[in-house]
Amino acid sequence: MKVLTAAAMREADRRTMEELGLPGPVLMETAAMRVAEAVFALKLKGGRVVVAAGPGNNGGDGLALARILKNGGLEVSLWSTVEAGGYRGDAAVQEGFLERCGFPVGRLAEAGAVRRFKADLSGAALVVDALLGTGVNRPVEGLVAKAIEAINGSGVPVLSVDLPSGVYADSGEAPGCAVQARWTVTLACPKRGLLLYPGAALAGEVLVGQIHIPDFVLEESPAEVFTAAQAYALLPRRSADMHKGTAGRVLLVAGSPGMSGAAALAARAALMGGAGLVYLAAPQSICPALEAKLMEVIVLPLPEAAPGVIAAQAVELLLERAASCGVVAAGPGLAPAPETRALVGALLGRCPVPLVLDAGALTALAGEPGLLRRARQAPVITPHAGEMGRLAGLDAEAVQKARPETALQGAADWRCIVVLKGAHTIIATPQGRLTFNPSGGPVLATAGTGDLLTGLIASLIAQGLDSGDAARAGAFIHGLAGDLVPGRRSSRSLCTGAGGSERPGSPGRGYTASHILELFPQAFAALEQAAHKPSPWGPFLTPLRPIF
Repeated sequence: MKVLTAAAMREADRRTMEELGLPGPVLMETAAMRVAEAVFALKLKGGRVVVAAGPGNNGGDGLALARILKNGGLEVSLWSTVEAGGYRGDAAVQEGFLERCGFPVGRLAEAGAVRRFKADLSGAALVVDALLGTGVNRPVEGLVAKAIEAINGSGVPVLSVDLPSGVYADSGEAPGCAVQARWTVTLACPKRGLLLYPGAALAGEVLVGQIHIPDFVLEESPAEVFTAAQAYALLPRRSADMHKGTAGRVLLVAGSPGMSGAAALAARAALMGGAGLVYLAAPQSICPALEAKLMEVIVLPLPEAAPGVIAAQAVELLLERAASCGVVAAGPGLAPAPETRALVGALLGRCPVPLVLDAGALTALAGEPGLLRRARQAPVITPHAGEMGRLAGLDAEAVQKARPETALQGAADWRCIVVLKGAHTIIATPQGRLTFNPSGGPVLATAGTGDLLTGLIASLIAQGLDSGDAARAGAFIHGLAGDLVPGRRSSRSLCTGAGGSERPGSPGRGYTASHILELFPQAFAALEQAAHKPSPWGPFLTPLRPIF
């Protein structure tokens, strides 16, 4: 599923209208219908729907929506920040039709109107935010800001059209006031600002509404959001005569004193990700502890230069074992030492199979990420913001402010696949392909979950996926396991209550990486379900992330 910038969305609209001949009013009417379908799917128990419309096409969508909802039997009140006769273009068509039909429109620009708007909100079951669209590029102020403050202060659930008003479509920034939505129906394709924070938090549950813009108009976009259907299609099918030797072999280089848990988690994730054999090569002094933890993993002791530090001569042993494996993953729990840097450099220059590098391996490369270019094929690196900053010579805050750009730059400069971990993990390739992962949430914000991701990606490579596909599918399945933690409720289940304070997708506390690892089997089963079950919102509305 493509992800668009505001400019790319405008160009897609233009081409659809000018080159393909679909009139603008038809696109607007279709957009309003998609939002209306979502409202009807909420099955509100009663009460009024308040539609707040601003200027431009987003406001025009709101005008059309109010009419459709009323025709569908709902009680609707419509408010606009635009004075009568002030709409232009396609939105003016909608305004004129409402006027000729005698549809009442409250004008927020009138004296005392904001007070009446607040009173109207107090009795509402739902507010639809159609105040501002993708063109916002400065903090909201004036009348629209007052309307947003009234909406947020009402306590009424909000559904936003395209993106929450006040959120920047490309960056997700919201420097002034912005609507806090419970649901957002984004039109044609997700906008980047819905996948970057704080916009992602303000958007709530995101639904993508199809408005008849053909796929080939969107093909030039290099960015996408990964879906359950894509992940499921990539999973290797397991034949009836498969055995452990044909299910994929992973060599994992990991661990040091005090960090044996990281190695164990990564090894178990590789196994539970589907690999038939996992070899864990670790400093010999911690191997007894690892053997006690791991019943199904083959532990390979490596010579040490110092307690817990793998010696240089271990490289030959690793390369010999790597020749019979499908992938080498290195880094979880490795000691920060010059010998580790030498080890990682040697693997990059000589390893005959794909590499996945995380944690200690990335620390070893800090200040010298160009070593990644030595690899025979693009390695996968899985940094968090701090590790990415150390590789790129930035601080973590700078990385967080420009996650897509930083990931793409690193992937191009170092000829690697960057899996930039965090809320909505980003995967970037040297060819400029950018993928947003929609699964996962704050339950993953605990020690050890990154080790699980390393093991899972390595497992998928060993089973035959190319490194880029393994990175995308691994991130999705890893996040999906987090989403299956008990306590995460479908946001749609909150609809009939039309109140409540629980945010969509907020899982319960008290879970560790080990709990999430145990949910891997459920995640694989849920993946097939999510890939094939129809959308609970209807045939033209697709949830951005699986709903369970």
